[in-house]
Amino acid sequence: MKTTVLMLDDHTLVRQSLVKTVAAEPEFEVVAETGDGDEAVKLADRLSPDVAVLDVSLGGASGLDIATRLKAKQPSIRLIFLSMHDDDATIHRALRIGADGYVVKTASTDELLLALRSVAAGGSYLSPHVARRVMEFASGPTSGRLTDRELEIIGLMATGGRISDVATTLFVSTKTVKNHLTSIYSKLGVSSGGQAIAEAYRRGLVPTPIGGSS
Repeated sequence: MKTTVLMLDDHTLVRQSLVKTVAAEPEFEVVAETGDGDEAVKLADRLSPDVAVLDVSLGGASGLDIATRLKAKQPSIRLIFLSMHDDDATIHRALRIGADGYVVKTASTDELLLALRSVAAGGSYLSPHVARRVMEFASGPTSGRLTDRELEIIGLMATGGRISDVATTLFVSTKTVKNHLTSIYSKLGVSSGGQAIAEAYRRGLVPTPIGGSS
């Protein structure tokens, strides 16, 4: 029985090339391809593919957001992310969503096929550089520590900054700030901005406000 695949990438030439590569392998069947996240959710709901291959950065919604919706509807669907991003925040969120594979877009098509075969067999696959990053933040000496940028963000939020304010101050998008917050929450073991700020105060990561406890 063939492994059925849904391909989501908003770059038409890239998507068509990937579809051609995967469809040429006898063990796979590409049952749907699209560049639109909402359409991908509808197609997956109708066709129930075994594996979804998703670009993280789409023109509209994030591939991570689409993956969350896919998992909510079909918990058994296997997810492989394709991305130019290998920052901790993006990788953290992909893994929390339930990524079975994470392949950087600089990889070869052979590596994508290797990832598909591993995931289809019930395993997982991370591009070597991503795997090293995962090992570093999972068990390395920096595990649980906030990066300089994460410290900047939690510091700005502690002074009353909203996500939009933080993004403006740091000259980044609100999406980037939200991705960093996902990583911050994970590292601090919290689930909200208020909890993160309180934990940052407790750990001495940000200055205690005047009038606060020392």
